[in-house]
Amino acid sequence: MRKITILFTTIALLLTQLLAINLLTPANAAEPRSAVTLTLLHNNDGESSLAADSIYKTTAGDLRVGSTAAFASVFKREIASARTAGNAVLSVYAGDSFLPSKNLICSEPGSATSTKPVLDAVAQAKMPYDVHVLGNHEFDYGTPFLARYIKAFGTNGKPSHPFISANLDFKQNTDLKSMVGRSTMTKGSIAKGKVLGKSYIHIDPVTKHRFGVVSAVTWSLRTISSPGTVKLTSSDLESTAKVVQKEINTLQKMGVNKIILVSHLQAAANDRALVALLKGVDVAVAGGGDELLENSGIEDRLELIPGESKPVGEYPLALADINGEEVPLVTTSGNYKYLGRVDLVFDERGNLDGINPLTSYPRRVVPASAVATAAGISDAVTPDASITNLVDTPLTTCLAGFTTPIAASNTVFNTDRGSATVLGVRTGETNGGNLVADAFAYSYNQRYEKAGLPKPSTSAPLIAIQNGGGIRQNPAITLPVNGKVGEITRGNTFDLLPFGNTLVAMTGVTPSQLKSIFERSCSISTSGGGQFLQVAGIKVVCLRSGTAQVVSNPSAGASVGEITTEGTRVKSITLSDGRALVTAGIPVAGAPNVTIVTNNFTADGGDNYPTLAALKKSAFGIDYEVALYDYLRSFPASSSGLPTIPDSDARYKSLTGEGRITWE
Repeated sequence: MRKITILFTTIALLLTQLLAINLLTPANAAEPRSAVTLTLLHNNDGESSLAADSIYKTTAGDLRVGSTAAFASVFKREIASARTAGNAVLSVYAGDSFLPSKNLICSEPGSATSTKPVLDAVAQAKMPYDVHVLGNHEFDYGTPFLARYIKAFGTNGKPSHPFISANLDFKQNTDLKSMVGRSTMTKGSIAKGKVLGKSYIHIDPVTKHRFGVVSAVTWSLRTISSPGTVKLTSSDLESTAKVVQKEINTLQKMGVNKIILVSHLQAAANDRALVALLKGVDVAVAGGGDELLENSGIEDRLELIPGESKPVGEYPLALADINGEEVPLVTTSGNYKYLGRVDLVFDERGNLDGINPLTSYPRRVVPASAVATAAGISDAVTPDASITNLVDTPLTTCLAGFTTPIAASNTVFNTDRGSATVLGVRTGETNGGNLVADAFAYSYNQRYEKAGLPKPSTSAPLIAIQNGGGIRQNPAITLPVNGKVGEITRGNTFDLLPFGNTLVAMTGVTPSQLKSIFERSCSISTSGGGQFLQVAGIKVVCLRSGTAQVVSNPSAGASVGEITTEGTRVKSITLSDGRALVTAGIPVAGAPNVTIVTNNFTADGGDNYPTLAALKKSAFGIDYEVALYDYLRSFPASSSGLPTIPDSDARYKSLTGEGRITWE
């Protein structure tokens, strides 16, 4: 069993055993037969946090942290430090490199003909990344925008930066197939614009040592994003392990003996499970979980942002592969607040001997400011001027148009995602969820006639649903965002509903189909799930004691799975007028069919809704954020002159809503 040693002396890191035999193939015969220390720099889940929007409360005042410009300065500082130490360097981005939001909207992701710079790509291309792996949010605007984003890493539309994922096949996608290169990419193929592959060989330009990078994206990709004709070649943990192991084996046959797994599996727990099925991985980098780890040997005042929440584990975490060999795992919090750095010591055979504990920990990203100085932060940085000019300036100009108030509210809306202990839109009914669902119903009533859809009536009642995962309010958890009654801006509504989804209607939905849909919604655990539905037009009672509906992961090439256990959690579904659709878990005979209005992602089976995916859809041409905007503008004006939601409105008076959804 391999045991990784934590090395406390730099002399031991540089020892070279010249008499050892290193098996080399002609493909990498130029690699030195020597030990090497690799500085692995990593981040994940930047999610379009381009400016220093994260605010931490400190005794010195509000401390702004993050931003791509400050992140770039930290990035370059750590590379200079590593090179001074004689280390090889590899830098990786572990997915979710952008996110639907008002920041991303400034790049016009929904326009097929836009020539606007993709600001996320502009910022990242100015940083010394070696390779990106693809996350789920890269597909949220479909593959046309992803192609535009990738091509922005280059000149004249010719991409020049590698993007990899072992369990994605791009060859049938018209937007991406021209960029597909060899399965294992090298510098030569990338120079020809072939930047999409399954693995990547990095040759450090200073030490000449070679490192292989393998990757995987979450096997639930099709249920949480929109990859279109990009084929997901794995459907669960086991099949994902097989495709990743194939890439590891390929790299080893090419003589690459130092291998890094960089994945985007939504949580470090999934990486732990994946590593346990693999062999040959030396170190793992996790993305998608936004999990902050810390090196307990470094003082918090030097490592963490003041006011930071408690880290969830040690940096690195110790995992074990299928043979019981120890594999360190690193990850860190997103939004450009931290850059991870781990210094890995390999012997001349390519075996991982140890980790330097004095230099391996997350680097916080704090722009220089008076508050930073007063807070005693000695490692604050001057933001990179080129990114400030190319990204921050146009972003500020764009966002100026989002700051004008469009409405006001005399009640505060709960838009938190929620958890096992905190009510949010993914765990139960909230007044924020009610607001969004009511906006959908309002929009349908304004447009059904022109769209040729049925008028809501007693024989064709209308209900609205919105998945909790499609409601965001970064960086706040309320609307208005300061947690107090007051103004709402267009920027706030774009933050709340950022995904560019459009509204669709499904008519003639039977009570039996409706029960199956809500069995999926009610299948969440107490900690919640993105599939949980906020509603309008009905009341739903869910049973914790019932059997949760089980839906398989989509098979390779499929968009939704199959219901393997129907579920018994739905106790009742009742229309707002009191008529029962489901009683005691049984669809009511003779009850009316309904019209459902929702966003196209959910209607198409997003969050793994097979019953919804099978229904016929009718679009009526409005973005789901525009539906909310129109609804907010429909309220009577107050003395301020703004349309204002009154505190007397029973639908929204309480953070917990008005009893549309009940857990028993």
